[in-house]
Amino acid sequence: MASTHPYNQIILFGDSITQFSFDPHLLGYGALLANAYVRKVDVINRGFSGYNTEWALPILRQLLPTVHEQQKQACRIHLMTIFFGANDAALPFSPQHVPLDRFESNLEAMIDLVQTPASRFYNPQMRLVLITPPPLNEVQWKTRCDEQGDPLNRTNESASRYADSVKRVGQKCGVIVADIWGRLMKKVQVEERPLSDFLLDGLHLNKNGYQELYDLLLEIIEDNFKDIHPDRLGYELAYWKDLIKLEKPTDHLQFPLLKDNQHKE
Repeated sequence: MASTHPYNQIILFGDSITQFSFDPHLLGYGALLANAYVRKVDVINRGFSGYNTEWALPILRQLLPTVHEQQKQACRIHLMTIFFGANDAALPFSPQHVPLDRFESNLEAMIDLVQTPASRFYNPQMRLVLITPPPLNEVQWKTRCDEQGDPLNRTNESASRYADSVKRVGQKCGVIVADIWGRLMKKVQVEERPLSDFLLDGLHLNKNGYQELYDLLLEIIEDNFKDIHPDRLGYELAYWKDLIKLEKPTDHLQFPLLKDNQHKE
């Protein structure tokens, strides 16, 4: 995140569901957001497959710019999503499991890094969105576990409890929650569709699941952060047909963020 970076940013922080969200075959929510914000905001994937909140917290401390660094940077982070729980919710015998109370305290600690004025990473301009873990399709996931010679290490009941936990943390900390667990379960119930319509292997989202998450995030941005909705942001540099109408096009090729930053120096 150098001071010469010409675009503001959206950070997607999470586990494998975030890491895989740029997979071109899955049309993940990360790829869809990157396309929506192209030439407007950089969408950065910081997903770590298999990770839980216990391992993610020290990583976040390395990813966030300090207050001092923010003052030197031309760009800023418009929005960060925090998307964990699918691994934390693994059953207690799994090495990925994080107890529910510890999961909540880890999420709160991540939020405090950004929202607490005494934090080295305090950033009042950064919007945060928590994302619940999705539902778990035990039939699909058991097939995968059987193929790998493992016992069933996750249940939908556990995923539900961790999704509720994310919502509790969001309410407590004043952070908006994207409830993908509730959205997909409602689709299953109202439209009488199987969970496998939205899940790749019972745990990870497929193309349909990712589309639902993307739609949910855009709805949240439209309802709560209108100023950074992609439809309300212009290109950082002029459209080429507008550029060629100018008397001297090369005089209009400086990124606005970099120009503003030079004026501060």
